[in-house]
Amino acid sequence: MAASVRTPGLYYVVSDEPGTAEVAVVQEDGTPVARLELAGMDTENAEALAVGPCGDDPETSCLYVGDIGDHVGRDHVTVYRAPEPDLDDPPASLDVDADALEFDYEAGPTDAETLLVDPDGRLLVVSKAPFDEDTGETGSTRLYRGPADGGEFALLGEIELPEPEDGFLAGLVGNVVTDASADLAAGRVLLRTYDEVLEYRAAEPGADIATFPDWPRRRVPAGSVLQAETVAYLVDDCGYLTTSELTGTIDAVRCTG
Repeated sequence: MAASVRTPGLYYVVSDEPGTAEVAVVQEDGTPVARLELAGMDTENAEALAVGPCGDDPETSCLYVGDIGDHVGRDHVTVYRAPEPDLDDPPASLDVDADALEFDYEAGPTDAETLLVDPDGRLLVVSKAPFDEDTGETGSTRLYRGPADGGEFALLGEIELPEPEDGFLAGLVGNVVTDASADLAAGRVLLRTYDEVLEYRAAEPGADIATFPDWPRRRVPAGSVLQAETVAYLVDDCGYLTTSELTGTIDAVRCTG
């Protein structure tokens, strides 16, 4: 899930089913607005959405669809990039031109469900750590950065996640990151795991978003939907949206102070 910058109050959502070729546009409560057909998009496992500066035009906002889920060890992944369309009065279905950006990983095939975009249009990926069901141990969570127009995701380092306060789902599937959202202007990043939502805040304006794992961190309310896997900052309000993968229900988690 990702919030539109061009049309505040609207949100993009995408299915992770193989063959997905479109992105849905919804209101905050989940009311459908439009469907975007992205040219050439035929995903294997679309697990991430982001909105951020376009690589060749930082003043224009682009929608990024991350076909970056990897359950089979594929050699490369694809991120589809399209300028945000005008959604003030859209038709039910809208064809959108898109670039297919091809990437591979410096450290080999990587499963991931989390995509961010920096002010220069470069892509950041947070890996979905492996989980050992026999030992109950979660592997390392890694942060990668890739060029704006495709190429190699370079390994920047590992992210140390705190043990969840209530780790019921972590005990079943691991303490893994399933989505993220960035507010570049405010220097904020949200990370979603199955059990918690963590917010990182930059100590100084203009901090490189790739350094967010070192920023001060706090837990924020995790929402009340079953198996929440998404997170998206509210553009014109304080808080975020999260969505249940099982039911599609959207929960708005608003600031309390």
